[in-house]
Amino acid sequence: MGLIDYLLEKTLKVSPDQLYRHECAECDALVGDMLPSLPLGTPAFCHFTLNVAEHSGICIGDWIVRLDGGGQIISSTPRVFLVRLDGRNLAANIYYAATGRNQPLAKSDIAIRALEAVGAHRDYHVLTYNCHGFSIRCINGKSSCLAAWSLREIENSITSVFGTDDWRWRCWDGWR
Repeated sequence: MGLIDYLLEKTLKVSPDQLYRHECAECDALVGDMLPSLPLGTPAFCHFTLNVAEHSGICIGDWIVRLDGGGQIISSTPRVFLVRLDGRNLAANIYYAATGRNQPLAKSDIAIRALEAVGAHRDYHVLTYNCHGFSIRCINGKSSCLAAWSLREIENSITSVFGTDDWRWRCWDGWR
């Protein structure tokens, strides 16, 4: 659970189940978890620095397109995606959006928007344009989202774009 979500839980007095959909258990070798690459346009995230926050991006096969802290939109390997902060990020797992049957949720439009952005530079700021804002823009195609504070905002976009609430985050272990 990220710091913002922790504060929301304590302030709003709601359980983590209501703030999160993802399952943060260790990978359990389901078929989708062991895929070496995910379908183009699959939303993904990892925890960031002792679960204080999350880092998100869009899977393009065995690469992840993301906005880095310097404002560069890059594609990186899953390992590089995890080792942010010059290797001081302690994240161990990458999670991907999946149907209730553990099939990755992906759309070509999401992949196209992510790929078209690679190489671009944005004025990154944790409050005004961050990785979650980039991921949401790829998911829904709307340029109005600049920054998002929690993974829940990405989850809301996924639910809206895919037209289903029957999905969850799955641990992706096949890239290792």
